[in-house]
Amino acid sequence: MTDTPTTSAMDRAAMYVGAALIALGTVVLGLVETFVGHPSPVAVTTEAGELIAAPTVPPKLRATLVVLGLLVWGLYGVYRLVAVPGDGPAVTGTAPATE
Repeated sequence: MTDTPTTSAMDRAAMYVGAALIALGTVVLGLVETFVGHPSPVAVTTEAGELIAAPTVPPKLRATLVVLGLLVWGLYGVYRLVAVPGDGPAVTGTAPATE
């Protein structure tokens, strides 16, 4: 991925943090769940109600990480909508006109 001239540190931080949270919540914890625990995110019980297998990583934790990643991206999108383009201060137009 190449940086464009308009990609700032804020742009990169939002991309990386949001992507890391979503990847952690889906891919990494999904692999942990598959290899370490029971691959189903639902607790398995017998007809008597005895717990046979439960997820290693709580589904609420995984969902929270994904939602936080989407929230970072959403807040960044709002920031980009309201941010004033350009690095310098805004020109007010009070300079005298020259002929």
